[in-house]
Amino acid sequence: MAITAASIWDWSLPVLPFTSIITLIVALFADRLLDSQGMMDRPFFEIPVARRSSTHVCFLVGIFLLLPQIIAIIIGRFQFLVKTQSMINRIILSIFHVSTLIPLVFFLLVAIVKRSRHSDGYQMGVYGIFTSISLYCFLHTILICYLYIRRSNAPQHGKVIWPIWFLSCCILLIIFYSIWIHSHSGIAGFIVVFCPFIYFLGFVHQFWLQARARQRYSAVTRVIALTDI
Repeated sequence: MAITAASIWDWSLPVLPFTSIITLIVALFADRLLDSQGMMDRPFFEIPVARRSSTHVCFLVGIFLLLPQIIAIIIGRFQFLVKTQSMINRIILSIFHVSTLIPLVFFLLVAIVKRSRHSDGYQMGVYGIFTSISLYCFLHTILICYLYIRRSNAPQHGKVIWPIWFLSCCILLIIFYSIWIHSHSGIAGFIVVFCPFIYFLGFVHQFWLQARARQRYSAVTRVIALTDI
């Protein structure tokens, strides 16, 4: 049963970056399409954080469904980093990942509690969620670049494609965030929101390798058990 549960966990990790993107798309577009009152008054590409609308419930449900997937991705990444390198202490990795997870949950609670009472609290909650994810991406990129520089001691982090992927996503995030702040462009806002989830796609290959390794280990264990009978 333990092996089965572990296998389910390992094979779900490569899928979660894709399902998180789908969940975000559905939440954003459902909010936009259900807001019949404001359909003609605002651009299609607008993040629903600054307006009062009953369809905020739809978007908030989407965020509520999205959060467990994000938490699972971050926990899975933590496990992978612990297994594949020894240069960075586990305590440091734990503090890094926990410091990301706690604000995610806190800001979700703020968004839920404050939604019906004060729009500023709702905005703070939603912006806080995406800011926490973005901060994780920046810090994680620094960590991955460090491991790549020291790749002789961490061979599983020796492919240059991953530092390039993560760094490119962070640069895009900074560029479009600046555009969003100065021009209030709805398209730029969409790109800012989606950048961290595109960033998570860089985890898929290594999650898949981890699941394959677990599968091979389980197969070898079964063969040894049958041999001993």
